[in-house]
Amino acid sequence: MSYEGDRGGRFGEDASTDGRVTFAAVEQRLVEAMIVCWRHGDREASWLHLKSGWPEVLREIAAGDWGGAGVDGHSAAPIRPASLTRIEVAEMEEALGWLDAVSPDDRRIVGMALAQLASGKREVSWLKIMQRLGLAHGSEGLRKRYGRALTAVCHALTRRNASGSVSTG
Repeated sequence: MSYEGDRGGRFGEDASTDGRVTFAAVEQRLVEAMIVCWRHGDREASWLHLKSGWPEVLREIAAGDWGGAGVDGHSAAPIRPASLTRIEVAEMEEALGWLDAVSPDDRRIVGMALAQLASGKREVSWLKIMQRLGLAHGSEGLRKRYGRALTAVCHALTRRNASGSVSTG
């Protein structure tokens, strides 16, 4: 999905022609921010597990060499995830900054819902969120609170676009 727009923002095809930001565009951008956040390493924990800057080298007795591909062509060294770019981190921080428009009580609900969407689910299980919050009933109310929270973000971004003071991208 391309977000490059005429206004310098990231809401090209998901923004209406009058500069309004849509619910789907905000939700997609926040899901992307959640995925980047998960890829972002915990620097403090990484120092505890630091061995070396070099990749792990394991001897493969069957192949008779060190660190090469094995007999079946697979390497035993674990694949490391690609590091984040500055643009990805900046976009993540910007999108998470949008949650300032959401009341503190609703941020936890928004975070749980976005985590489910970022994990690949097509729909949010409001019953699971309700159980995690320790509630006995009210899953429909949680869905409405989530919708109102993201709508508040949409309205805040639309106001920023209309004033021209802050870019969304």
